[in-house]
Amino acid sequence: MPDFSRKHHRRRSHSRKPPPGANLTPGADSKLKRIFASIGTPEKKQFTPDPFQLDALKVIPKADCLVTAPTGSGKTWIAEQAIQKILDNRGKAWYASPLKALSNAKYGDFSKLFGPENLGILTGDRKENTDAPIIVGTTEILRNQLYDAMHRGEDLSADFVILDEAHFLGDEDRGVVWEETMIYLPSRIPLLMLSATIGNARQIADWLESVRGRKCMVIEESVRPVPLFPVFLHPSGTLFPLLEGIPAEKSKPRLHAKVYKTIHSRQSPRLSYAYQLPPMGAILEILRKYRLLPAIFFLKSRADCDGALAMCASHSREEDLDRQDMRLSRINDPRTLPIISR
Repeated sequence: MPDFSRKHHRRRSHSRKPPPGANLTPGADSKLKRIFASIGTPEKKQFTPDPFQLDALKVIPKADCLVTAPTGSGKTWIAEQAIQKILDNRGKAWYASPLKALSNAKYGDFSKLFGPENLGILTGDRKENTDAPIIVGTTEILRNQLYDAMHRGEDLSADFVILDEAHFLGDEDRGVVWEETMIYLPSRIPLLMLSATIGNARQIADWLESVRGRKCMVIEESVRPVPLFPVFLHPSGTLFPLLEGIPAEKSKPRLHAKVYKTIHSRQSPRLSYAYQLPPMGAILEILRKYRLLPAIFFLKSRADCDGALAMCASHSREEDLDRQDMRLSRINDPRTLPIISR
């Protein structure tokens, strides 16, 4: 069995390094100290499976299984253990995800765990080692394989199927792919579904039982091992927490002159903040000051993403130039040169 000790998801301990915002900059809400104290790289500990993970592994051999658990709680560990059992029994497993990027990432992770010779990948862009016992790909490709098998009057060449991000079943545009995959999948093949955002798990399980004629068990976990803290970045450039019980007058942010000026230099009198991109470069400066990078921004369109990237380009170039200057100074420093003796 592969060593899964690296996947310890109970990461509640604080980092040995100073946490972000340990020395808050002027203008920061002092209540952020409580939040920043919980952010950092945790110490490594011996991995111990949670009860919901063990419960899921007990269910998989005898029924379909729908696992709903918060992000970072260890849903993938369940899939890895189940795949290993299939591999030990010389069976075949299919791991389907909604995104090519996620499929590529899982392909890399699983190759390290199970060996590249045991992994194949099928997406719209990649087709490698398709006869491997473990196939990673997009759900659309899996659905198409079910179509092809039914057209030829054959059975799908798989002994276990995992549908990651199973909440896509409710997606208005793509949900039909998940629905058809669940309906057409032969009932002999156990189905494991993973999601962090399904609110009606029992209802879905009941529907699945009606169309597949196979028991479907729901495994739910509500504990969030990676806590979420809502923090508001005011247009003035000041961070403050969104916590209950804080009077509004005590949460008023102080202005950060540079960001405030950046915003208002781009602000049309007839255009509200809701209709334009925020000053992404200036926001990065604030996040860098609080040591909150890297960060992920969610924008509504590809055009907005391109626009945000363009706004950050000048800041990125300045940072790259600073790094180059630091490296050149180190190279030119006689104290850093190697001593070569003859």
